[in-house]
Amino acid sequence: MADHLLKIGELANRAGVGAKAIRFYEARGILPAPLRGENGYRLYSPDAVEILRFVKQAQGLGLSLAE
Repeated sequence: MADHLLKIGELANRAGVGAKAIRFYEARGILPAPLRGENGYRLYSPDAVEILRFVKQAQGLGLSLAE
């Protein structure tokens, strides 16, 4: 399973957002807390890409994070 997990930079590239935005969404509870590797790196499931794309699309339509 670990070979399918994404580091924050990989997730950012695939979702089209910055790493800072990912940490923000994680802190707000929009993204589930990631696993941590032995080195402390955040490791996200591939589902996180779809969540971030959805949030980005919703914001593009004028919706707020609260909505």
